[in-house]
Amino acid sequence: MKKFTILLVTLILAFQSFGQDPDPELFKTWQLYSIIPDFGHPAIISEIDPPIRPYLTVNYNLSFEGFGACNSFSGNFILMGNSEELRPINYTQTTETCEHQIWNDFEFYYFDFFSTEDDYWYNIFIDSSDGLQHMHYTNNPFGLVLDFIAGEPLSIQGYNSEKFKLYPNPATDRLFIKSEDAQIIKTIVYSISGKRILEGEPIEGALDITSLAKGMYFLELTTSEGHRSVVKFIKK
Repeated sequence: MKKFTILLVTLILAFQSFGQDPDPELFKTWQLYSIIPDFGHPAIISEIDPPIRPYLTVNYNLSFEGFGACNSFSGNFILMGNSEELRPINYTQTTETCEHQIWNDFEFYYFDFFSTEDDYWYNIFIDSSDGLQHMHYTNNPFGLVLDFIAGEPLSIQGYNSEKFKLYPNPATDRLFIKSEDAQIIKTIVYSISGKRILEGEPIEGALDITSLAKGMYFLELTTSEGHRSVVKFIKK
């Protein structure tokens, strides 16, 4: 009886060690901030020109979806030997050719992290340098590491260098943009998941948003000096 009890306890402990749950902080949308090589300087995503807004969303059932530069992807994660080890499976993606070669090059490397069925490790932490929640994701600690930041798209420091006023906000059909010291030459509307929705130039200081569905969006504004800023607005 004693031997049976010891065996039962051993089996329970073994089962628990292989049945750990992933970190609950994993389940959210992550914006890709940089790609970190083993040697050299990180490639900062916000420095890619024309700009892109890649992201990864991990759902509670371990399915995932994301966006690169002009293509989306999806699949499933399975939990491997411990709670911080994942393997992507069932990967699919759209196959549009991006209008800029640098975007195609980026997607070639970025999508490989999810299309290759390998064991990947993730580490979620608060970075003391910016106070933001980061997630590092890699299948090789001595290779490339994806550095994600949690939170709203475009919330990374360094974007809001200009002051703009949007009105009315919420808006129904036209969104007016006011700036005292900057000329706006380009606008891009993004969904809350980071997908590019609408692009153009303000006409008489206003943006036509009649085609947008109700909800919250992010508006990226580019000035004649080449500065970019991001502000929120709501379509009602």
